Amino acid sequence: GNYYPASDIPQMARRLYERARVRLLVDVNYTPVPLQPSLSPVTGEPLDMSLCRLRSMSPIHTQYLKNMGVRATLVISVMVSGRLWGLIACHHYAPRRAQFETLAICEILAETLATRIAALESFNQGQAQLLVRRVEQRMIDAASRQGDWRAGLFDGSDAVLKAVNATGAALICDEQISTVGEVPATADLRALAARLDGRPRTSLTVSNSFGVENPAFSHLTPIASGLLAAPVSNLAGEYLLWFRPEQVRTVTWGGDPHKPVIIGDDPTTLSPRRSFAQWHQLVEGSSADWVPTDLITARMVADSVSDVLLQFRSLRVLVAEDQLSKVLSQIRDSDQPVVIAHPSGEILLGNDAFRRLLPPGPSPVRTLGDIGAFCEDGELRRRLTELVTDRRAWRGEVTLKVAGGQVASLFARADPVFSAPDRVLGYVLMFEDRAERKAADRARRRFQDAIVARRRSMPSRFGSNDEVRLRELISTLLDNAQLAALEITDGMQPSEMPDMLARIEHSVERSALLLTALIGMRRL
Repeated sequence: GNYYPASDIPQMARRLYERARVRLLVDVNYTPVPLQPSLSPVTGEPLDMSLCRLRSMSPIHTQYLKNMGVRATLVISVMVSGRLWGLIACHHYAPRRAQFETLAICEILAETLATRIAALESFNQGQAQLLVRRVEQRMIDAASRQGDWRAGLFDGSDAVLKAVNATGAALICDEQISTVGEVPATADLRALAARLDGRPRTSLTVSNSFGVENPAFSHLTPIASGLLAAPVSNLAGEYLLWFRPEQVRTVTWGGDPHKPVIIGDDPTTLSPRRSFAQWHQLVEGSSADWVPTDLITARMVADSVSDVLLQFRSLRVLVAEDQLSKVLSQIRDSDQPVVIAHPSGEILLGNDAFRRLLPPGPSPVRTLGDIGAFCEDGELRRRLTELVTDRRAWRGEVTLKVAGGQVASLFARADPVFSAPDRVLGYVLMFEDRAERKAADRARRRFQDAIVARRRSMPSRFGSNDEVRLRELISTLLDNAQLAALEITDGMQPSEMPDMLARIEHSVERSALLLTALIGMRRL
């Protein structure tokens, strides 16, 4: 059969075919007879003759039939689920009348055909719903087993592809890409998502010649001429995509489809095309057409993916809220002063230890810059400004005016928190009182100095082998003392180190004095 362009049946004619299911033209060469009166005596307006069997045909339509060489026509509408699915057009090359019985039988045949088509579409939709439920269950099972629901969508099977007769599919969400079948490269998929973001938002983007319509993607024609794209969330760049390859084919038209109308001698007069000779077109850069069932199934699968995605994002919010609550509790109860700030520098949280650190004052601390006012030399203010403006981390000693009118030397750590190289979530500022650690370091150095001094005080010459052995014993005692000090202080609280090292030093000193006394007695 021949293909005919959609423009051969204008939208106005389509609406008429939806209302008048049977249209009979006995002779295309008929002479129209005006209706008298032209205006309805009841309404004063032209009579609506849409449902009149004897209503005259459009002059353009009759000329269209004459150009085809047709003298009589019978057209029956095929209505499926309230929409014009198609037309049954019967042509005769001589005038032909049809009796009421014939018209009734033709209308019954059209209704039977429409019922059968509706049943097939309903069956296909039921199969699509069954497939969607299976895919949804696989996603839920994959999330339970592997912690990633995507594995259930593209689990190595081609169910998602068969659902719409596609050769490739891709899911783009959470800045990740999952694919199955033959698909464009990752960079092309991201560019494709960006292109879709630039279009008006629709529930489904459909094309069977995407590379032709978008020359920037013409290199994808061999594998992605056909495209079905459905958003899976309201976020930019998150789509479920299906692809079909180019299908080079020859289409036979009933006349040149690029010349549907001809302007007559009068510029205001349009005439239908005059030639219906077969016109062969080599179609390139196009895939097989997506049929209505494909679109319904694609939308259902995308809706299912969207539901699962939203469900697991909601679950993550609940988990994050629970974790956040625990972390906030730990921060609030910490003995170490901590401040958490917004990217603008506004303080979101300052724990009790931080509030106890600062002296009471009339103006509360609202920003990181306000904390710098408590620094003796202004160094902290400058560093916190750099933290917010340059996102530069910093470590250093600061001297703060603290509660009770005192001054404390603290170690400060200021860090930006990044979610991406160019996106900061906020800042964390921590203070640490290192007085105990410094005291522990001084005690450790004092202990080491005492050990070194004891070694130097040992006699350099010995008169007997017993004295040599005693000296070796003292040296071993000092080595063991150093090792014991390292083992004992490893992991110990800094506040406990000075007393512990002092006790070890005292014990070593007594032992060394006893051994030295023994050496002196040997010389007598």
